[in-house]
Amino acid sequence: MTDDDTNRSRRLTVSAAAVMAFGLLGIGATGYALAQQTGPPPKVAAGQGGHEGHGGMQPSTTPSPSTTTSPSGSAGSPHAGHGGTAPAGTAYETPKGPLLERSRPTKVTLPGIGVSAPIIDLELKSDKTMEVPGNGTDAGWFTSSPTPGELGPAIIAAHVTHRSKPAVFFELSGMRKGDKIQVAREDGTTATFGVTSVGQYPKAKFPTEEVYGPVDRAALRLITCGGVLDGETGSHVDNVVVYADLIQ
Repeated sequence: MTDDDTNRSRRLTVSAAAVMAFGLLGIGATGYALAQQTGPPPKVAAGQGGHEGHGGMQPSTTPSPSTTTSPSGSAGSPHAGHGGTAPAGTAYETPKGPLLERSRPTKVTLPGIGVSAPIIDLELKSDKTMEVPGNGTDAGWFTSSPTPGELGPAIIAAHVTHRSKPAVFFELSGMRKGDKIQVAREDGTTATFGVTSVGQYPKAKFPTEEVYGPVDRAALRLITCGGVLDGETGSHVDNVVVYADLIQ
């Protein structure tokens, strides 16, 4: 094995470990209160996901170093109809497509819908809910996910509306397959992704595993709310997810 092969193997091992840690955090929490659009994220019991529509429970067992985990999307969870324990997945030794070194994202640009927004950090809070942007102009990168360009699904979330006004991801559902997503990074590089699909899901049927589960490439997920606004709850009834793969 050459030195280059050894270094690449080490990088993939680190990336796979990051995906494994991502699963262990109970990443169903991610949606946080994007459905709530205003106010603090709801309190969630330990072991459950975040707000409705982003369920998923923490794995009941610790995986071995050679495996990664992803949240389950199975029904029967006590939280919004989807959760359960995470199945073990494969730590990919030979990922598909290009990969980039780790570097924090700073800006996301969606040329197809005229969006260019700064990116802030979104942490996982002690109550297992994720922080979200405090305004309608910032997008946020979930810091427990890979950075855009690394192996695994990087997560960027933003509001669709904020204080009853259109927010940065207001037109996210209008993106189409083949659209480009550009993510500027602290190291001066730009990760360019191509949209592979766009989904809109009732919050009780959010595809947790498809969104957050391990993948064999550098991927990106853009998440916001969608559908009609429920006047009683003040929340949108659906979630919109844009799926994309690194192309450059």
